[in-house]
Amino acid sequence: MMTRNTKFDSSLNIVPGKSIGGISLGDNVDEIILSLGENVPFETFEFENFGTKYRCYRLTKEGLSFTTDEQGKIIALWCEPSYNGRFNGRLYPGITAKELRAVTRKQILVKGYLVVDDIYNLYFGMPDDIDDFNSFSDIDDDACFNELYVGDLK
Repeated sequence: MMTRNTKFDSSLNIVPGKSIGGISLGDNVDEIILSLGENVPFETFEFENFGTKYRCYRLTKEGLSFTTDEQGKIIALWCEPSYNGRFNGRLYPGITAKELRAVTRKQILVKGYLVVDDIYNLYFGMPDDIDDFNSFSDIDDDACFNELYVGDLK
């Protein structure tokens, strides 16, 4: 977990099910904000889902976003193309379907997300313009998977 002495780094490797850029699931948002300092701008918005209130934080330039519960605990964490880190040197936000086919053996849809090579704690958000397909092979090569999440889909 990130502590006040740890700095966010948009080039750190992505750790499935755990962290992106040194920010981890389960971290407290107050500690994260303190550690970011004034040089990392962010925006926030609140939303409610089934009577529970959440807050979303977006580090605008760094391509990192996370959602907290009412206690300020990070419960969702994802990155987008301006984030420079990768998982295993091959998976990153902004990867195309063609690249995914080249660097993975298996691609399946689970709960509306794309899971590759049975790594259920690292998954891609589906592009907004893709809503009708039967298998990953139906997706155009140039389709871009911009959101990469860490969590657990099992």
